[in-house]
Amino acid sequence: MSVSIEEFVDRTIRHARRMDIVGLHEWPTARSALTKILADLERRSPDEPSLERLRRFIARGDRAWKARRRERK
Repeated sequence: MSVSIEEFVDRTIRHARRMDIVGLHEWPTARSALTKILADLERRSPDEPSLERLRRFIARGDRAWKARRRERK
């Protein structure tokens, strides 16, 4: 069964959100995995429009993580 890059991006984001909701990961670890996935997909299909959603998801995660860290201080 072949999954399109768009569907793969959707599933990846959905999984990361579920992991965050249930508290099973820390953002730096998730970010590392998402960045590796993004880099691999960019190598395979650099012009794929759905990759922008993954980039934005990573950027939003970075901002949220930084905000949570500021709140703790």
